[in-house]
Amino acid sequence: MLEHLNLWQRVILFAAMALWAVTSIVSVSLGHARIFAALGSFALCIGFVVFLTDRYLAQEARRHWDSQILTQSRMIWRYMLRLEDPQITDPTPLPVLRERITENFESLLAAKAEEKKMETYRYEMVFSVLGTLQWGFGELVIGIFKGG
Repeated sequence: MLEHLNLWQRVILFAAMALWAVTSIVSVSLGHARIFAALGSFALCIGFVVFLTDRYLAQEARRHWDSQILTQSRMIWRYMLRLEDPQITDPTPLPVLRERITENFESLLAAKAEEKKMETYRYEMVFSVLGTLQWGFGELVIGIFKGG
C-alpha cells in the first residue's frame, strides 16, 4: 500500500492515523458526539489520501517503466543497425546493452508484481467505511455509550 510513499510521507500518514484513533477514543470516552462524528470525515480523508497518493505515484512509476521499454527498443534497433553496417568493425556494445535490458526487464517484472498487489484496496476501504459510519452515526454511538 505505502511502497510509493517516502519516509516523511509515511510518518505524517501514521501520525494522522494515530491522531484520529486517539482523538476518537477520547471523544467517545468524554461523550463529545460532534467531535467523534467529525473525526469520521477525517478518517474518510485519510482513506482518500492513501488511495489517491498511492495510485498517482504508481502511475508515475508505470510511465517510467513504459519509457524504459521504448528505450530498450531503440537500443536494440540501433544495435541491429550497427550489425548491418559493414563499415563498423566491432559492432558489439553487448555488455552495456545486456546490462541495461536486464535492469529494465527486472524493474518491469517487479512493477507488474506490485500492480497485482495494488489491486487490493484494503486499507483505503477500511478507512472509508469506518470514516463514513463514524461520520454518519457518531452521535448515535455516543448516545449508546453514554446512555442518552
